[in-house]
Amino acid sequence: MKFNKAAACLIATACTASLFSTVASVSAADAITIGAESKAVESGKEFTVDISLAGVPSSGIAGLDFAIKYDTSLMEVTGVTEGAVSKTNDKQVEGFSSNLATNINNGAVSVLWATGSVSDSSKWIKSDGVLLTLNCKALKDGDAKVDITKGVRKDAEGIDIAVEGLAVVNGTAKAGTVSIGPKATTEPSPTTKPTETTAPGATLLGDVDCDGKVDITDITTLAISLVDKKPVSGQSAINADVDKDGSVALTDLARIKQFVSKVIDKL
Repeated sequence: MKFNKAAACLIATACTASLFSTVASVSAADAITIGAESKAVESGKEFTVDISLAGVPSSGIAGLDFAIKYDTSLMEVTGVTEGAVSKTNDKQVEGFSSNLATNINNGAVSVLWATGSVSDSSKWIKSDGVLLTLNCKALKDGDAKVDITKGVRKDAEGIDIAVEGLAVVNGTAKAGTVSIGPKATTEPSPTTKPTETTAPGATLLGDVDCDGKVDITDITTLAISLVDKKPVSGQSAINADVDKDGSVALTDLARIKQFVSKVIDKL
């Protein structure tokens, strides 16, 4: 949401004497933390970063004013989604669909939250949680710091407006880091589960190739048989019929796969 005349109205609402006299009564021990999420993301992909509140006092928060700064060479902020704690069922300031206003410009997101019910603290922010979520895109590899700083506002005519924000609620900031890099790849560990060796011709469920153990080779043998519609026969067919329904089918193949990958421990 862009700042405009409605934003000026919202700011003016946040700056009333009654609001500040109430919020300023919060003690230093009740200091609020505004923090950015840290995470690892894949280069070139879209991702989100939560901006959250912690240590919200029982008296509540009537107004917040701060900015989020980020490295534009590494990441792009494409939009902002309102978080759960921002939605206080408050009456809205005229011209606003919510009490949260944001503006994205030159590597910074300006954020203002102000109640439309200055005299009714039940409509203030009362709990910890996500205030807003940044919708982002990773541009290139690197560690992109996401800083929380004091906000600066201008009214519709471009005149600076003094908004206390963090200072009034004794707020502290907690930066986050987005580590951008290539997709992590790991080689799967062997999932074979050898069984005891059996004498040729003995029934060992899952042992399609009749070599005395159940492993990835049996999965491959049975899969090729089913795809090529060349049924296994003899002892192989007996061993492949793990569900003992008298036929060899995909259900048997699926169960052998589960056994070899240790999802189940018995055929």
